[in-house]
Amino acid sequence: MYDPLETKLSFNCLKELAEKCREMKFGIIGGWGVFFHVNENYRKAFGSDYLMSRDIDVFIHSRREAEFEKILKESGYIKSGYFFRYKLLYDREKKKFVSEKESARTPLFNLIEVFLDIFSEKKTKIIGSWDFENLKKAGIKNIQHIPVVDVGTLFNMKCISFFEREKFDKEFKDACDIYALIVYSGEKIRKSELLNKTIKKILSRDDICDFIANHVLKDSLKSGLVKKILRDAINSG
Repeated sequence: MYDPLETKLSFNCLKELAEKCREMKFGIIGGWGVFFHVNENYRKAFGSDYLMSRDIDVFIHSRREAEFEKILKESGYIKSGYFFRYKLLYDREKKKFVSEKESARTPLFNLIEVFLDIFSEKKTKIIGSWDFENLKKAGIKNIQHIPVVDVGTLFNMKCISFFEREKFDKEFKDACDIYALIVYSGEKIRKSELLNKTIKKILSRDDICDFIANHVLKDSLKSGLVKKILRDAINSG
């Protein structure tokens, strides 16, 4: 779905951050969070990895923001547009990360931006972050030595972002992640109004169901199966 180099860089940056934050309440969320929760079962079903991500989304507890800011600076992250977003800059031709000053001399087509979006359970004062109250009760699970926020919290965040997307690629990726958590996480998704509302929106969009069939099930003819599984998720039990 994305440029393999971009996802590889993102994955490596994610692992480095996780290692540096191992003593903090820190967890991966977003698309990479979904990847870690579903990939084992997905590989059993398809023999290949689940969809990888381009951006990194993380949860950091507000009490550790000063330490996290230090890690961001030491790792070369710089502010990027939104108050909660940071980034690293990678030069394709030089095959290395570069400073903001160096990037000014790099043609845009040779530059990769690795974005890092930061979330916390309440408003932070030192670093920019998106405060999300549900993270107050978030659990952290270690998967392949990577701290990942629990499925329930991750699922709710995915559903909320699904309704706020302005770009089709992000909306479609959210829908894939929501479907994957329901089918491949190995955990039962709690019934809720948010679950019902989200699935009904997906079912109302043939283009989204076709996209899930093509990119998750790897078969464009399985859109009907996608719809059946999603209907079962809100009608069963």
